[in-house]
Amino acid sequence: MKATVKRPRRYSNTLRQEQAQLTRQRILDAARRLLVSGGYTQVTMQDLAREAGVAYQTVYSQFGNKVQLAHELIACGFPHVSEVVVLLEQISEVAAPEAWLRTVATFARRLHEPCADLHRFMRQSGDPELIGRYREVQASRLKRFARLGHLLERGGRLRRGLNGADAIDVIWTMTSPETYEQLVLDRRWTPQRYEEWLAGALVDLILAAEPAVGHRP
Repeated sequence: MKATVKRPRRYSNTLRQEQAQLTRQRILDAARRLLVSGGYTQVTMQDLAREAGVAYQTVYSQFGNKVQLAHELIACGFPHVSEVVVLLEQISEVAAPEAWLRTVATFARRLHEPCADLHRFMRQSGDPELIGRYREVQASRLKRFARLGHLLERGGRLRRGLNGADAIDVIWTMTSPETYEQLVLDRRWTPQRYEEWLAGALVDLILAAEPAVGHRP
């Protein structure tokens, strides 16, 4: 009698893992559609299961409860940030202050465009942890502009009455998620229009006009 040879189960295990990951992503996608657009408190786990096309128990087995699901949604919703902040790190390679501010506008668009809905959700969720995390993200955004403040001050083109710190306050306010949300999500501006408007607004608010060639003060 021949001994029974067990076949390797690596393929079936890998397939199950891939299916579980796909199911998990379907639930996260459904959560983003419902939680962000429908409101955190109004949406139930049953609603999420129905939207994702999975069993109610599957949502619980994957995430435990709605709070944990919301936190996971935020945790995986910002994969683009590390690439976008490189724009600010390279800003001193450009000579003209106008170019610095246009780069800031590009940075703001690329930062907010993939995740404006998540920023609004965090702020309006009523969850203390999510709100606290949102505030941390905005404080971090302010810190990233600090180097630009020194560049603008040394460049000698700031409007009268502005110093580097003032300029950074203006930049931080104008590039806020709320401004992007109001213009793009609410007023239906295109992201491109937002970027162009922001670049012009920053230049007008922060920089003094460049003296004409041959002008003597």
